[in-house]
Amino acid sequence: MITFAPMTPLVRLSPLRLPASCRQALGALLVSSAVAGAQAPLSHAEDAAPVPVGSLRFRITTAWTRYDQRFTADGVQPLGADFSTSALGPRQLPLLAPTEASLQTLSGDPNVNLSLGRLEVRGGARIVTMPISLEYGVTRRLSVGVQVPIVQTRRVVQLRVNTDTSARANVGFVPEGMRTTAAAQNQAVFTAFTQGADQLASLITQCAANPGGAGCAPINADPAGAAAARDQARAYANAVAVLGVDAANALLAPRDGGTLATDIDARRVAINTALQQFLGAGAGSNTGVFTAKTDFSYIDLQGSRGSPGLLQSALGGGLDSLHTSDRLGIGDVAVGAQYLLFDRFARGADSVPRLQTRMVVGAAVRFATSQADSALDLVDIAPGEGAGALVHSAMDLISGRFGGTIAARYVKSFSRTVTAPLYGDPEAFYPIPAFGERKRTAGDVIGLDLSPRYFFTDWLAVDAHYGLEHVGATSYSAPSSGVPCANCLSVVPLPVVTTVGSATTAQRVGVGFRLSTVSSYARGRARYPVEVSFTHLETVSGASGLPKSSRDQIQLRFYYRLLRAD
Repeated sequence: MITFAPMTPLVRLSPLRLPASCRQALGALLVSSAVAGAQAPLSHAEDAAPVPVGSLRFRITTAWTRYDQRFTADGVQPLGADFSTSALGPRQLPLLAPTEASLQTLSGDPNVNLSLGRLEVRGGARIVTMPISLEYGVTRRLSVGVQVPIVQTRRVVQLRVNTDTSARANVGFVPEGMRTTAAAQNQAVFTAFTQGADQLASLITQCAANPGGAGCAPINADPAGAAAARDQARAYANAVAVLGVDAANALLAPRDGGTLATDIDARRVAINTALQQFLGAGAGSNTGVFTAKTDFSYIDLQGSRGSPGLLQSALGGGLDSLHTSDRLGIGDVAVGAQYLLFDRFARGADSVPRLQTRMVVGAAVRFATSQADSALDLVDIAPGEGAGALVHSAMDLISGRFGGTIAARYVKSFSRTVTAPLYGDPEAFYPIPAFGERKRTAGDVIGLDLSPRYFFTDWLAVDAHYGLEHVGATSYSAPSSGVPCANCLSVVPLPVVTTVGSATTAQRVGVGFRLSTVSSYARGRARYPVEVSFTHLETVSGASGLPKSSRDQIQLRFYYRLLRAD
């Protein structure tokens, strides 16, 4: 009959280190697309315990990762600080740049900055990951396994829009029901100044050919002034057209009663006076551009009940609203194998050597089973990085009541097609909103984990954890489309491959404990081989931009013998 060797005692274990399939899912987001991309996660090492031949090891873990701050060069800052601004405008939403330029022309002030008011973004992130693993001992040294991670991400976002009266907006959002009226009023101004500029241009030409003609006296007296009045009227008309002379584009308007609106109308009156000097009374526009009667608001930014807000509009680039985001799904499934290089741990009733050691090496392949990221959602957290490969090793040591685990890993991600900006920084918090499909490759990961441990008994141990993780820079392929970014200023197409940001390094520390009957089971003192562990980890240092996160994890490992001896 088939005999089954005594189960290798699995004392001196450390809690689970999630493999590559869940590693990137436990990062941070925002984004972009940003996020966009997932940040390097908290991790701690798996031990070197083998799976006995003919046995199954079932492992289920629930890990809660939380953060509401990010590391910066000067310390830490709230997670929403990168989205917050004292003056929401083209610096955050680049497609507003032409509107800002038109306001400078209309007011005659090149220093005017379009502002929709202060935007305050607060909140945090929580990631719950439940990787379910099943491993089988093919031989005493070789085991194979599969892991399916269930990932829930939640990004909480709280917004305050234009609540600071000391930094009041100078521009407002035109409600959908008022856009036809706004367009008609702007069209009247555009038509009046265009006609005035055309009439004056024609008269200037006629007077140059026939200085004695009708109406030429004022032009002959001040030809430079006439040319200036013509150019000013035409520039004013063109700037009004940018504000919107049709309902589809009349989205923003100077705030009624504000300094900007007053300056714009004063400029209109001055141009009227100049036109009338050369064309007579009645030239120019008797009405000013449309002005917004209400301040920019939360609903204006986010939209409501099917009516798009600024972010979803053409000026916002079709971005999703800054909302609390929840996602639940499958992460990236991984399949791998592990090989026991040596095992000098005591087995069964054998005498225990002074120093016990064992070491395993393993590899896994990660499949792109998670949902791909999209930069259209600025705050969503991606559940995975897609396909990749992992190699790892772990070594356990024990002497008396003291022991520990030393583990190392290397993760290589493969390229994945995502929706990303075609121009600028693909992972900017406010990306240039011209989107398309691009290949994204997450940076290589190198990790080292140390877990010193103290054993009170065969079934109870406490441990400490230290982790050092280095993540390479993320890279993007060149855009597949050569379509220019409409209305964007100073846009330079990306080169063939663009590396975003730089490599990052993080350090993490933690504590934990483990309750295990595995060693007692191997000695015939327990009925079932079961392990339960708890670990708490904190990110204590990290490169600028990384989340300052904490993680709590509960893990269950259960062994089931498929083959029994008679």
